[in-house]
Amino acid sequence: MLNKSIAYRLSIYISLAVIGVFVAFIAIYFFFNQKIIKENVQNEAIRLSSDVIGDVRRHIISIKEVSNNVSDQIYFYMEHGHSDEFITTILKRYPFIHALHINFDEKDPAIDYTNFHFFKENDSVQIQKSNERINTCILAEESVAELIENKVSGWSKPFICKRNNNYVVLYYTPIMQTVPGQEARQIGEILCELSLLDLNASINRIKIGRRGYAFLIARDGYFITHPDQNLILNRNVYNLPEKSLDEEKIDLNAVLGEGLTGNVISYAAHLDYEKCWVYYTPIKESSWMLVFLIPYKELYEPLYLPILQMLFFSVLGILIIYLLITYITNKQIQPLDSVTKQLKIFSSLTGDMREVSDNEVVRISESLNFMKSWHEKYKMSQTEEAQKSKSHKEDIHQASEIQRSFIRTDFPAFPDRSDIDLYAIYKPAKGVSGDLFDFFFMDDAHLVCTIGDVSGKGIPAAFFMSVAQTIIKNNAREISTKSIVTAANKELYTTNQHQFFLTLFLAVLNVKTGKLVYCNAAHTA
Repeated sequence: MLNKSIAYRLSIYISLAVIGVFVAFIAIYFFFNQKIIKENVQNEAIRLSSDVIGDVRRHIISIKEVSNNVSDQIYFYMEHGHSDEFITTILKRYPFIHALHINFDEKDPAIDYTNFHFFKENDSVQIQKSNERINTCILAEESVAELIENKVSGWSKPFICKRNNNYVVLYYTPIMQTVPGQEARQIGEILCELSLLDLNASINRIKIGRRGYAFLIARDGYFITHPDQNLILNRNVYNLPEKSLDEEKIDLNAVLGEGLTGNVISYAAHLDYEKCWVYYTPIKESSWMLVFLIPYKELYEPLYLPILQMLFFSVLGILIIYLLITYITNKQIQPLDSVTKQLKIFSSLTGDMREVSDNEVVRISESLNFMKSWHEKYKMSQTEEAQKSKSHKEDIHQASEIQRSFIRTDFPAFPDRSDIDLYAIYKPAKGVSGDLFDFFFMDDAHLVCTIGDVSGKGIPAAFFMSVAQTIIKNNAREISTKSIVTAANKELYTTNQHQFFLTLFLAVLNVKTGKLVYCNAAHTA
C-alpha cells in the first residue's frame, strides 16, 4: 500500500471512510427505527381489524335496535291488527335475523294470542300463533331461560337450533307497558334470533390480506364464528393444541373474563401451524371477543421489497462512491511536473517552453513573478482610468452648472406682479440634459411660456437646448406663436449639422384678457 501512488491511496482511504460512515448510518437508522417499523405494521393490522369489528357491531346493534323497536311498538300494531305485516317487513329487511319470538305474560282482550313465532323458511316468513308457549328450540336452552327469568335485556349463549340445525344466539328484550299515573310494568318479552352462520359468512367475506382471517369467541372460550365451520361451537380456546398458543405468555381467563385488548404470537392449526400475529379485542356491545389473525410472513411481506431495494441501492451507491473518489483523486492528484508546466504555459506571454527549468519550485516562482508584474501593470492602468473618469465627471459637473444658469429657478417668478405667478421644478435624468422650459414677458400684457425636449441626452443635448432657448427668445418679437416657432425652426435646421431635433410647446398668455394662444411642435401632451 505504501508503494502505491498518492491518488490510489487517497481513493482507498477516503472510500473506506465514506463506506464506514454510510454503513454505520444505515445500522443506526435500522436499530432506532426497528421498533417503529413493528409498531406501524401492528397498527396497520389493527386498522384492518376495524372493518371486521364494524361488521360485527352492525349485526349486534341492529339486533338490539330491532328488539327495542319491536318491544316499543308491537302492542300498538297488534291492537290494530297489523303485527304480521310489521314483523314480516323487519325479517325481510334484516337477512341475518332468522326468527322473532313474541310472548305476552297474560291474555289481553285487544290481542287474539299471547305467543307468536315468526321465522324464515324456504325464502319466506312463516308465522306460528298460540295462547300457550310455542315449542321451539329455544325453550331447552338454559341461558335463554335465565334471561327470561331475570327479565334483563341481554344476549344468550350461542347454541344450535334443532329446528333448522342453525347456529344461533338470542337477544332478550322485555315488553314494558306504561299506564298514566302508574309505574311501568313488564307484560312480555321479545327474543330476537341472530344466525351465527350468516354472521360467519359476513365476517369471512372481509378480505384480510391473502390468508388472514377473523373469528369470534364467546366468553366461555367457544368459537362463535370461524372459517372452518366445523369448529363453530365445537372448539374451545382452552383446549387448543399445545403448540398453537403459549399459555404462559397470555392469561386466557383474564382476557376473556375482563375483556382485555392485546396481541400475541400463535401458531394456527388452520394454517398448518404457521407463525401468526394475533390481535384480540372485545366487542363492547356483547360479551364476545374478536380475534384477528394474519401470518407473520404476510404481515411483514410489504417490507421485504423495500429492504431488498435499500440493500441493492446501498451496494450500488458504495460502488459509485468508490469509482467517483478514484476518478476525482486521479484527476486532482496529477504528477507535479505536469501541473507546473501547464502553469508556466499559462503565465508565459510567448508560450515557449524550451528554456523552462525542470525544478517545479522555479517554475512556480517564475509564474508568480510574471503574475505580480502583470498585476502591477493592471493597477497602473486602473489608476489612469480612474483619473480620466474623475476629469470627465468634473466636466459634466461644470456643464451642469452652466446649463442650470440658463434655467430659471428663482421663485416667485414675478415678485413685482400680483396678477399672475407660476412655479417650475427641473430634475434632469443625468447631470445635464436636453429638457428645457422658459417663461418671460414680451410686454406688460403678454407672457411667453415654453416647454421642450431635445433628442438625446448629455452635454450635446444640453448645448443644443441652450442654443434653441436663445433662438426662441430672440424670435419672440410678435404675439403670433406660429411666427415665433416658424422663425426658430428655420434658424435651428439651417445650422444643425448633427441632426438634433427639438419638440416644443410654446404659448402666449394675455394676462389681462386670459386668452391663451399656443403652438405645439410635435411635443407630447
